[in-house]
Amino acid sequence: MRAGLLALFLTAGLTLAGAPVFAKGPLESRLHEPAARPDVIYVVLFSLPDCTYCVAIRDAYLPALPDDPRFRERVRIREISISSPRAIADFDGSPTRHVDVARRYGVKFAPTVLFLDKSGQPRAEALLGGDSVGLYGGYLEKRVLQALEASASAR
Repeated sequence: MRAGLLALFLTAGLTLAGAPVFAKGPLESRLHEPAARPDVIYVVLFSLPDCTYCVAIRDAYLPALPDDPRFRERVRIREISISSPRAIADFDGSPTRHVDVARRYGVKFAPTVLFLDKSGQPRAEALLGGDSVGLYGGYLEKRVLQALEASASAR
């Protein structure tokens, strides 16, 4: 029963005072943030509409990353809808579409989380699927640390 309540809480889209915890900002129109530090890692959630696992990851796990002092200045969160023709600026600034970004990275299902450096190169193994037992946060943190380490050693 406890696990069922946790799953219900997570898939309900955690909110604070009625507002989503993960707010989409103005940078959602581009993948790359030109003024970002050279060692920044982009944590990119590939999602689908009505995907309850995607909502749980977006609202419960991703917002914690920028709040962690180890990651605050070095992690940027992005979301790509794998079925959307919506426009987005790619890592090099060129126009592309969400669906084309997903195709380029070989993302076929949601949720998938990629860990990319400032040029869009993967720096850790993709995190596939959702969370059903409450371990996702640990997996996410481990991959972010791996990506940051890989990015630092590549420079």
